[in-house]
Order: sequence, then C-alpha cells, then structure tokens
Amino acid sequence: MQCDFCGAKAPVIKKTTKSFGRGDKLVVIENIPTVHCSHCHGSYVTAETARELDRIRKNRRTVGKAKQVLVASFKKSAA
Repeated sequence: MQCDFCGAKAPVIKKTTKSFGRGDKLVVIENIPTVHCSHCHGSYVTAETARELDRIRKNRRTVGKAKQVLVASFKKSAA
C-alpha cells in the first residue's frame, strides 16, 4: 500500500470510531478502516470507505442499534 499524500510505502490500516451529526441525527460509527501513514502522519479513508460511511449515515435508523453512552461537555476552567 502507498500513501495517497506523500507516496511512502508506510501506511497501515487502523480501526477508528467517529461520530457524525448531533442531537437526534447523531450516529457513532465504530471500526472504520482508516489509512495512517507513519512517514507524513496523514490519515484518510478510501473512497470505498467514504461511500460506506455515507450509506450508514443515510440509513442510521435501520442499520444501527441503540446503545447507551455517556456524554460529557467540555468546560473551560477559569485560569
């Protein structure tokens, strides 16, 4: 495999989790195959993965399953 950014033969596939949307449109997608390059430190998804992410986002109610998650808000402390 070759990095699309720098051309190095250093990328590896890592699984990641991302959230998309907010409120009642929020969907969390796990195990996304993401290309990470140790040479240029770039990371990206392939076109095939991007299409699958779009499909999951559009059909989140039928392909996803409800789970309870903790949600915390970042609050800046006074300095």
